[in-house]
Amino acid sequence: MNVVVIVPAAGSGVRMQNASKKPYIELQGQTILGHTLCALEQAGSITSIVIVVSPGDEDLCRHQVVSHLDLRPEISIIAGGERRQDSVANALAVLPPACDVVLIHDGARPFVTSKILEETAAAAYSCGAATAAVPLKDTIMQRDDTEPNAPKPLERDKFYAIQTPQAFKPDIIMAAHAHATGKAMQATDDASLVRYMGLPVAITHGSYENIKITTAGDLLYADMLLAKREADNSH
Repeated sequence: MNVVVIVPAAGSGVRMQNASKKPYIELQGQTILGHTLCALEQAGSITSIVIVVSPGDEDLCRHQVVSHLDLRPEISIIAGGERRQDSVANALAVLPPACDVVLIHDGARPFVTSKILEETAAAAYSCGAATAAVPLKDTIMQRDDTEPNAPKPLERDKFYAIQTPQAFKPDIIMAAHAHATGKAMQATDDASLVRYMGLPVAITHGSYENIKITTAGDLLYADMLLAKREADNSH
């Protein structure tokens, strides 16, 4: 099974209040994106990676991130679009011919494991589409605008927090993006575009450590996770 990974990495990092764009912020001497690429390399089925960056940042990504890594998969760096959805569509347009599964993983999720990657890719190869997810921990309430002071509690065990990786057979994800374009639909993730077509998406086991680094608080937690992993590996 040949898996091609699309890595959206055009985040601005505005919520970080950091001078650097999010993919290029350093965690213990390596960029966030660099940590993510190293994590992706651990999955043996991944044969190539397409990194999608802000237009004009191709050389920055190559020199500041990729050139410092000795990566096994073939690496391509392309310019993204206005929205994440547009960036993924740009990457789908340049997929290599030898691709059994397209795996899409956020550039700001550096703590993904090879187990999560392989299980999600295998589920997509079998079912057509899959996404990693974790059960919700918190109690969930739904606000009723007609009764704003009486929110309705929901059954927590029926809800999941969706993560990446998300994986698809190439024809399915391409059709989903074409369908979304035709219907002027927008979504914050690619699995939702597949569901909009009426197709099922399998759920695979994610991890509570598979965080997306978005805020300054996430950055602190990520630094703690890295320190913990280094300590565990040293024993």
